[in-house]
Amino acid sequence: MIIGQFSARSISNQMTSIFNFSPELYFTFFLILLRVSGIFVTAPVLSSENVPRALRVYLSITCALIILSIIEAPKVPLNSTVADYFLLGFKELMVGLLLGVIPRVMFAAVNFAGTIIGFQMGLSIANVVDPQTDLQVSIIASFESILATLLFVVLDGHHIFFEAIMVSYQKVPIQGFLFTPGKIEFLLRIMGNLVIIGVKLGSPIIISMLLANVIMGFMARSIPQMNVFIVGFPFTIGLGLILIIIGIPHMVDALTELYGAFGRQTMQILDLMAR
Repeated sequence: MIIGQFSARSISNQMTSIFNFSPELYFTFFLILLRVSGIFVTAPVLSSENVPRALRVYLSITCALIILSIIEAPKVPLNSTVADYFLLGFKELMVGLLLGVIPRVMFAAVNFAGTIIGFQMGLSIANVVDPQTDLQVSIIASFESILATLLFVVLDGHHIFFEAIMVSYQKVPIQGFLFTPGKIEFLLRIMGNLVIIGVKLGSPIIISMLLANVIMGFMARSIPQMNVFIVGFPFTIGLGLILIIIGIPHMVDALTELYGAFGRQTMQILDLMAR
C-alpha cells in the first residue's frame, strides 16, 4: 500500500514546517484539502447523511495533512492573480469530485433498479427515507441500497478512495489537471451507463413481474367475476418478495462483479485526467 510508505518522522517534519508558517505550504495544503473534500462530497458511504458533517471535516483535514507529509507537492507561487487561484482551486475540487462520481453512479444504478422493481410490485407509494441521501425513495430501492452499502464496506470498497487519492497525485499532480472534450465525453458515457446497469440488475425481477401482470390481465378477461385489484396486489407483492429473496445471492454476485470493476474504472479516469 502506498499509504504505508510514509514514516512518523516525515509527518513530524512536515508538521514542523506547517507550524513555521510558510504561506506557500498553507496554500498547497488548502489545494490538497479541496481534492480530498471533493471525494468526501460525492463518494458513497463517506458522503452519507448518517456521517456527521463535523466528522467528515475532521477526516478531510486529517487525510490532507497525511497526504501533505507524503507527496512531493510543488509549492504554488503566491504572485498570481485571484482568478488564477480560483481556477486552480476549482480544478483540484473537480479532481476529487470525479474520483467519487463512479461509485456514486453505481449506487444510483442500484437505487434505480430498486425503484423500478418497487413500481412493478405496486409499492410505488410505499416510500421510506434513504439513509444515504436522506431523501424519500421506494422501500425496495432503500433495501437494495442498504444491501449495496453493506457489501461495499465488506469488500473494502471504501479503501479504494484513499488509494485513489494517493495515486491521483502521481498521475495528476497539483496544477496538472486540464479540461478537454474527451473528459466530458467520458463522464457522459459513465452517466449513460447508469440506466443500463440499473436495468441489468433488476431485469430478472422486472421481467417476471411484467409476465405476472400479463397473466393477471388474462385472468381478469377470462373470469370477469374476479376483482383483479383485490387479488392482484397481494399476488404481485408476494411474488415480488419471493423473487427478491431468491435473487439476493445473484444480486450479491452482480454487485461484487460491479465493485470489482470500480478499481479499474478509477484508474481509467485517473489516466484520462492525466492526459
